[in-house]
Amino acid sequence: MSISGITRLFSSGTRSFRYSSTMAFTYNDAVDKIISLQTNASLLEQLRKNGPKMNDRSLPEMRGYLKRIGYEPGDFDHLNIIHISGTKGKGSTSALTQSILRNYSADKPIKTGLFTSPHLVAMRERLRINGEPISEEKFAKYTQDVWERLENTKAEALAQLDTTNARDLLRSTREYPDKPQYFRFLTLVAFHAFVQEKVDVLILEVGVGGEYDATNVIEKPVVCGITALGLDHVSVLGNTIDKIAWHKAGIMKPHVPAIAFEQPAEAMAVIKERAKEKGSALTVVHTDEIPRLEGVHIGLAGTHQKYNALMAIELCRTWLSRCRGDTLTAVVPEQFKAGLEKVVWPGRCQRLPIQKTTYADKAKNVTWYLDGAHTVESLRVCGDWFKDTAKEQPDASRVLVFNITNGRDGPYLLDEMIRITPAVKFDHVIFTTNMIFRQGYTPDTKNKTVSTEDAVKMQTDLANAWKERMPDFPHGHVHVVPTIEDAVEWTVDYAAGKQDTAVQVFTTGSLIMVGNTLTALGVPPQ
Repeated sequence: MSISGITRLFSSGTRSFRYSSTMAFTYNDAVDKIISLQTNASLLEQLRKNGPKMNDRSLPEMRGYLKRIGYEPGDFDHLNIIHISGTKGKGSTSALTQSILRNYSADKPIKTGLFTSPHLVAMRERLRINGEPISEEKFAKYTQDVWERLENTKAEALAQLDTTNARDLLRSTREYPDKPQYFRFLTLVAFHAFVQEKVDVLILEVGVGGEYDATNVIEKPVVCGITALGLDHVSVLGNTIDKIAWHKAGIMKPHVPAIAFEQPAEAMAVIKERAKEKGSALTVVHTDEIPRLEGVHIGLAGTHQKYNALMAIELCRTWLSRCRGDTLTAVVPEQFKAGLEKVVWPGRCQRLPIQKTTYADKAKNVTWYLDGAHTVESLRVCGDWFKDTAKEQPDASRVLVFNITNGRDGPYLLDEMIRITPAVKFDHVIFTTNMIFRQGYTPDTKNKTVSTEDAVKMQTDLANAWKERMPDFPHGHVHVVPTIEDAVEWTVDYAAGKQDTAVQVFTTGSLIMVGNTLTALGVPPQ
């Protein structure tokens, strides 16, 4: 919509801003602006060489960005935040928590906000109101608000760059050196959007780590949660479970209760010590509490989702006690059961028949089984889920589509797929990059952080590792393809030639790849 010559005035937090704009952002404009803030692969490598990204400068910088758009961290206290960190299940726990609260009361409905990452099909999926992705129009509007507030303060921000500092010097080479990087900017948009939308609760998922994560700029959440931990983002957080636990536990705050899932002993010791340091009352959810969920239907498949449900139940119980004065003593409150059953969270132990894709007219006998697992522990869990699920069609032909993004130990993670192969008997294995179409990405899924050469090399290395570890597997049945579109079309053509046989396609190793597969299959944002 053209608003040529109109001056807009808006205010929030502690400051007011006036700017002139000649054109309102479209949704694609907003997405393109945000994508431009991704750090390209070559610069990212230089930044890695200059030390870890997560450091004690992160939060002061984030507070500076907030001030530039008119907010102070305390402005978000009224969002009644549930802050969730972890390695495995933090997204699912966030979704379960949102669903429980959204469906808790028909008489006094709770307006929920949910911020998660990454998105699967559309960037706006990261921001949800009452469980639904924010509209394209609102995403564009709130992105433009934040972008133009930063534009108003650009000169001052550029003047403060310290070009004698290696990281600031590299930052100055970015397209928009005054702007925060990709995830930080999205976090700013999220805070702004949820304030404007006047949500009753914000379920806030940490991006990476916790202590120095952009979301940890908040000061007074209602309750914090730490889901199961594992080795991930080791180049940023450290390569041992206790180092990772230190970062994840960094979201705990004084006088704010925390719920943590049972961890390995060394990680649990760190979490307990950090809770003591921060003055946070800690409650631990244990794996042996699964029987509490007997007879309770959870809308997400897999035993691991029961662990996430236990976490969500305690987070909601605590939030309702502190924010609504509701005392719920039942093991699983009756009011929680609708939310546990109705939860929807794509890309996690998801079944997708071909009839629900744009390839429905090409074949009838294909089902995709998608899970974004990308750590050893989560791949083990989703591998067991597929192994059990595959038994429903014992005579099916099975195809593994696998991808590991750069920065992770691909062959080591691939071992989890090799572990289940004797039971599921894959007929073909396909290794693909995250590139969606042969023509490239959609606006929502562009990725400048990994070079094409590195992505192809990783998949070739994985194919070679498979052949070395599985010498009896026919080498002609191991495929490396340049795009997800190629993987999908190969699979559909393969199924078309086996019309009397069910074809099960297990797609895992990367949440980004799972999301891009949904895009390639024509599945809309969910």
